Amino acid sequence: MSISTMDLLSCLVDAARHGSLTIRRLSDEARYGNVQFKEEGDARSALTIADTAAQKVIVSSLLSKYSNLHIVGEEDESVAVDPASKVELDDTLLSRCEFYLPPSVGEVEEPPSELDVNEIVVYVDPLDGTREFVEGRLDNVQSLVGLCWRGRPLMGAIGLPFGVSSAENSTEVVFGLVGRGIGKVCTKKTSDGGAIQSCPLPAMKRYHQGDAITVSTGDSSSIRPAIEVAEAVFGKQVVVHQVVGACGNKLLRVACGNTTLAVQHDKTSLWDTAAPTAVLHSVGGYVTDYFGEPLIYTRDNPVLGNKLGVVSSAPGAKQAHLKLVKAMRGDKKILSPILEKFGLAFEDGSNQCVDIVRDLDGHPLPASYFADHMKEDVTTYSCPESEAVRGLMSNACRVHLRPSGSTVFYKRVVFARLDHARAKMTSAPHKLVRDVRSYKVETSFLASEACSSVIEKAGLSIPKCYDATLLPDDSIPLESKFSVLLEDFSPSDGWSQRWLLDSEEECRATLTTFAKMHGFFWSGSSFWNDTDAAKELEAGVWESASYVQPKLQTLNQCENVAKGWETSRLKCQKELEGFSYWDNLGERLQSVAAENGREAHPFAESDVSEKYYKYRTFTHGDPKQANLFFRSTEDGSKVGLIDFQWAGFGLAATDIAHFISAAVRADLLVDGGEESLLRYYYDELQTNLVEYGAFGSIEDANTQFSYEVFREQYETGVLDMCRLVIAYAWSRFEPVDKDDAMGCARTMNKNSYNKSMPNVIWLMSRCDAILTSRGV
Repeated sequence: MSISTMDLLSCLVDAARHGSLTIRRLSDEARYGNVQFKEEGDARSALTIADTAAQKVIVSSLLSKYSNLHIVGEEDESVAVDPASKVELDDTLLSRCEFYLPPSVGEVEEPPSELDVNEIVVYVDPLDGTREFVEGRLDNVQSLVGLCWRGRPLMGAIGLPFGVSSAENSTEVVFGLVGRGIGKVCTKKTSDGGAIQSCPLPAMKRYHQGDAITVSTGDSSSIRPAIEVAEAVFGKQVVVHQVVGACGNKLLRVACGNTTLAVQHDKTSLWDTAAPTAVLHSVGGYVTDYFGEPLIYTRDNPVLGNKLGVVSSAPGAKQAHLKLVKAMRGDKKILSPILEKFGLAFEDGSNQCVDIVRDLDGHPLPASYFADHMKEDVTTYSCPESEAVRGLMSNACRVHLRPSGSTVFYKRVVFARLDHARAKMTSAPHKLVRDVRSYKVETSFLASEACSSVIEKAGLSIPKCYDATLLPDDSIPLESKFSVLLEDFSPSDGWSQRWLLDSEEECRATLTTFAKMHGFFWSGSSFWNDTDAAKELEAGVWESASYVQPKLQTLNQCENVAKGWETSRLKCQKELEGFSYWDNLGERLQSVAAENGREAHPFAESDVSEKYYKYRTFTHGDPKQANLFFRSTEDGSKVGLIDFQWAGFGLAATDIAHFISAAVRADLLVDGGEESLLRYYYDELQTNLVEYGAFGSIEDANTQFSYEVFREQYETGVLDMCRLVIAYAWSRFEPVDKDDAMGCARTMNKNSYNKSMPNVIWLMSRCDAILTSRGV
């Protein structure tokens, strides 16, 4: 069943209006009558007849209008239709009102015109601020009706029973719809049924960098550690601490810009935050828990409390917000009381990446999760921020388990939380579809018999997969989520990584590793005799490997090489303008880019694949240095391979072209270095082609796959890499000197051509030389 979004919001606003009128009508009787306390001695748990009466009105009226609506209310005994309390809700109310969307919000995605009733939950707090209500601080009191769609606040109505007007039957409602903005209605009941009209919003303020920061909290002593962190982060001279009552009131003040940041304890509930969060999001504000993750509103969430605290920030203050929650992830006074129950051990005063070590709904992982999947005793764990990897399309971290001292690697991908993924949804949605599949490919391969076989028989080091949760959404890729628990290539076990490979010995060890993998899976090898394992591999990985291939890149990329060269080369003008190819390299490469891409990735094209099938093998697809680990042994360097998102079938030479172009320092490629490495790989491949049964002898292998054929395929792969670099990847170019420790750490995950000027010069010069040799 689908419901009109605007009709439903109108009814939520009207329900909050009637809830507010009920509170106002019962004000004196409720405040001075029999007040009950849900928790004895806690004024914040006060319950009055106004609470239950307002909920009956709101819930009964909504359910009478939409009988299938899933409603969660604070006073849960009242989540049913009470015929005496229901009123007829006006689903056209907002047709008479205006929305305000601050220009600073920028481009926003329009909300859906209709909502599936099975994807929404309505949260009702009929009287938020009961303690304030009883104590007579009526301007803090609100009636909250919020709607979450697919686990995120989408719309909210904040009823103000005691708003600006003092008239007996007057009330106000502030409403918000993410993607449309906010508005406000004022009502005054009259003898002919009442008048409802749009009315001015309070002045909306935006935070600007350098403005004084105000932090509002309640008066609970448990919030003091958060205040201390804020004072430490921003400096006492710029922090003004405000004590403000009621959850919704705090968030509304943030939305209006009267408060920069609001910090609330871990005793609030989803019905407290749903409506005001939607309003705040509607004007560009931000809400998370103490550690930077969204509050959890999944439909089947058994935990209705915001057990990890609440932090909200005004429009424009997101960076201040992120700075605060980052500091909170390193504060023992905040971490310990909240997260010890999950088994998190705060160690050495280091920040913990508790925003990453969560399940896909957002709940912190308990120690039992690791115990169950690692098959060992785990009582506590830690996840130091210093060992986290925060990428454009995933976040991951090393987890230290106690008491064993072992480590494991946890990777979590929630596309809706990734700025880069949201940008792709707008600019290149086909890439997001591609990325969704890439995570399925990685987990399929790591769990496959083929992976186990190549580890056992060829001695490859590939991380074991202990657990994987895949929640792809092919219809709405941005809603896709994935997590995977992997064997860790830990420094404590001798593993390390390189900014770029600068050792010939490690380059050769890597080439040997790829030669083993390519030889093991080569067309006609012994592996293919295992029919079940072969079928599983074929079904689980890319039919054509590598994200570089034109079909998985931006549309018409092959036609934009010349344009890309004209603009991107300017970043390297000083270094490149003296070369003869300065004026025409892009135009020359573009003239062959499309056909060259087909030859480099032949299994993406049915009319080309047959010609290359005899060279077909399983390839890594993204053999950059960030996906390589090294460990010294008595027999030389051991190489570990990670990140098989783009793995599948392709040409070994294309895989090696990617590796050489992206992972090896230019110093090792000049003066015959490239040729030496290629010769070494080719000889290693021939040995492994015979070892794993693809050919009967070295002579046979040389005849069927000569060095000349390999070199031609390799050079085609290099040209294809240059197409990607010039037309697309150079937008992220950040030249860093190899002796700049901070710069190297910052660019660790980048390919050589996006961080090393010598490598850019080498790659562009090789592109020119190959084109020249081919008469282009």
